[in-house]
Amino acid sequence: MSPKFTKTSVRKSEGLGEKLSKKRAALGYEIKDVEKTIKIRARYVEHIESGEWEKLPPDVFVRGFLKSYASLLRLDPEKVIRLYIKERDLKENVVRVTKIDKKTSQKTKKDIKMVITPKNLGIASLAFVGLLFFGYIGWQISILAAPPKIELVSPTDNLRVEDDETTVEGRTDAGASVFINSVPIGVSPDGFFKETVGLQDGVNLIKIRAVSRLERVTEIERTIVANPPIIRSDQNQDVVLLLKIEVGPESSTVYVVADEKPITSEKNIMLPGSSQIVRAKDKITIKASNGGSVRLSLNGKDLGQIGESEQPSEKTYTKESL
Repeated sequence: MSPKFTKTSVRKSEGLGEKLSKKRAALGYEIKDVEKTIKIRARYVEHIESGEWEKLPPDVFVRGFLKSYASLLRLDPEKVIRLYIKERDLKENVVRVTKIDKKTSQKTKKDIKMVITPKNLGIASLAFVGLLFFGYIGWQISILAAPPKIELVSPTDNLRVEDDETTVEGRTDAGASVFINSVPIGVSPDGFFKETVGLQDGVNLIKIRAVSRLERVTEIERTIVANPPIIRSDQNQDVVLLLKIEVGPESSTVYVVADEKPITSEKNIMLPGSSQIVRAKDKITIKASNGGSVRLSLNGKDLGQIGESEQPSEKTYTKESL
C-alpha cells in the first residue's frame, strides 16, 4: 500500500509595507490623506507600502518618513524602524548573493589585462572626484536632516533668583529658528541667541525650542524659582499710577516705560502666569506682542486685555486715565 501525502501551503509572511497598508485602511485613511497630514509625497507612501525601499530617498529620510507614518497610524515608531532595517537588510543580502552567483557563473575565456594609459588615469580621477562630491552632498543632507543642537549657556536648571527676569543665552545650528515659550526670538547667522525673559513670583518653566529648515525640532526646559521685587520708576511716596500686568494663557513680549524711563527691555518675554507691578507719577506706556494674553489693572480697576490675540498692542495711561 503506497503512502498518502497531504499537500500543505506555506503562508507567506506579511511584510512591513503590507502591515502599514492594512493599518491605514483600517483607520480609514487614503494615501492622499497621509500625504496631506504628514507631508510625505503620495508616491513615497506607495513605495513604502509595497516594500520598494530602493525607490525611496536616502536612509535618513526613510527613517523620518516611517516615524511620522507610524505616529499617524498609532504604531510604535521604534518598532517600525526595527522592522524596516531588518527587511531592508534581508532584501539587500538577497540582491548581493544573486549578483555574486551571476558573476561566478560567467566563464571568462580571456584574461583581461588593465593597461595604464593617460585616458584611464583621467577616467579614474573623474570617478574619484565624483565620489568625493556625492559623499559631501550625502554628508550635508545628513546634517540638514538631523535635529538642531542647542548649547545653552544660561540659565542653569533649578536656578533660584532674587529678580524678576533672567537671561536665556546659547547657540544652535546656523539657519535654525529659536522660540522661547512659543515666542520667536532673534538668532544671529552663526546660531547665537540671547534674550531676556520676565519671571513670576515662584516656579517658572522656560521652554527653549530650536526648529531646523527641514522642520526638525529640539526642545529643552529650564525650571527657575524667582522672588522678584516690585518694579517702580521712582522711590518717592507721591506715586499716582499703579499698573498691574498679568500674562496668560500664552507668552508675550512686554515693554514698559514709566515717566519716560524704560522699565524693561524692548524684547522682554513674560511667561504665562507671570505678573509685574509698575508705579509711576505721571505716565506709563506699555507695548505687547500678543495683546490677547496681556491683562491690565490700573489702580485696582480691571482694564481687560490690552488687545487682540497674537496681535501687537500699545497703550498709554496718565493721571487723566483715572
